[in-house]
Amino acid sequence: MRPLTFGIAILLTALAPPALPQAEPAAYDVEVIVFRTGADSADAMGGGSVAAGDDRAPSAATGVARLMGPLPAASQRLGPVLARLRAGSGYFPLAHAGWTQTPSSWGSRSGFPLARLGIAAEGLSGTAWLERGQYLHLGFSLRFGQASINEIRRVRPGELNYFDNPAFGVIAVVTVAR
Repeated sequence: MRPLTFGIAILLTALAPPALPQAEPAAYDVEVIVFRTGADSADAMGGGSVAAGDDRAPSAATGVARLMGPLPAASQRLGPVLARLRAGSGYFPLAHAGWTQTPSSWGSRSGFPLARLGIAAEGLSGTAWLERGQYLHLGFSLRFGQASINEIRRVRPGELNYFDNPAFGVIAVVTVAR
């Protein structure tokens, strides 16, 4: 009788519905600080706001990112980092912004211009993008004066990430949107 019990257990296991994969988060909060190096302590923090969701933009299901709006100050996590940069570290903040977005498909390089993300600083231009394939990736194509950062890298939600050039850099954190 034991072989029959074992056979039934195997059959039931084979007929059981497969475990569902965990759903990917629909949206992420992205927060960045752009800073420069140098001896001049002039703080050129940019202002601005992020436009609310764009109804004309396709959803992440079609592979294109959708900007969902600014990240409320209460949800921002980089305040202590910003305070340390301002406290005479030799690095000077240019901009601090946060937003919520859906990721685009891996390899699409579908991002948003800095102005649309609320990042405004004299001499700074470029694009930021968040992509999801097997892993989540954050990338920047930025120019500050003659210096540039063109980099994409794998990121894990909640971890600090650092993109740099000798003239300027970006500190970023990506978290799952609530």
